[in-house]
Parts: sequence; structure tokens; C-alpha cells
Amino acid sequence: MNQEEAMPMSGYEASLAEIQNVIMDWALAAEGFRQRYTGLTELINSLEKNKRIRASVSRERMQRLRILRQHSTDALLTLMLDMSGQRAGRSSQLSKPGQLHSHARMLNELNRAIDAELTTPVTTVAQA
Repeated sequence: MNQEEAMPMSGYEASLAEIQNVIMDWALAAEGFRQRYTGLTELINSLEKNKRIRASVSRERMQRLRILRQHSTDALLTLMLDMSGQRAGRSSQLSKPGQLHSHARMLNELNRAIDAELTTPVTTVAQA
């Protein structure tokens, strides 16, 4: 094996300003996600506790909420493992700007999905 094959190719190097922008995008997305995830969990808990509301909420909506919460939990754990560098088969290294950008996009997509569920009104059934 010659020396060219042994040395990894260095690709595009992001500027400091680009890295700072990506980090800020990621931080904003992560904070927004944390707030929305808390709101989603509170909504699910309140729907499960309140019998009047639970009776009017369709099974499909509760299932969607639970699936969204589980997907969000899985995504968050994956991102945390990715950032820590402790995933199987990876050496401990800091996340690259491309990974942060992907993480921010994923969190923003989850934020939109959670927002759609949180803004859907919950109607109660009047008891006779």
C-alpha cells in the first residue's frame, strides 16, 4: 500500500463561521425539541388521566401521539449516542458539522410533527 492510500483524503473544510451557524441551528433545534417533547408528554399524560377527554379522543390519535413520542425518544437517544461517539464500531470523536446539520434537520422535522399534534384541538364530550 502506498502512502497516498494510507492517508485519508481531506475533503471540504468548513469555515469557523459555518461551523458556528451549524452549532447554533443545532442548539436552537434541540432546545425547541426539548420543549415540544415535554409538551407532547404532558398532553399524552393528561389525555390518559382525564376520562372525559380520553373518551372523546380517538384511539387513532392516541396511537399517533404515542408513536410520535416513541419515535422522538428513539431519535433523541440516537443523536445523543452519535454526539458522544459511543456507537458500536466508532472511535470516540466529535461530531462533524455535517452530522450536526443532519441532526438539526431531523429535530426540526420532529418539531413540525409534534407542533401539528399539539395544535390539534382536543374536544371534550359533555356528560349527560
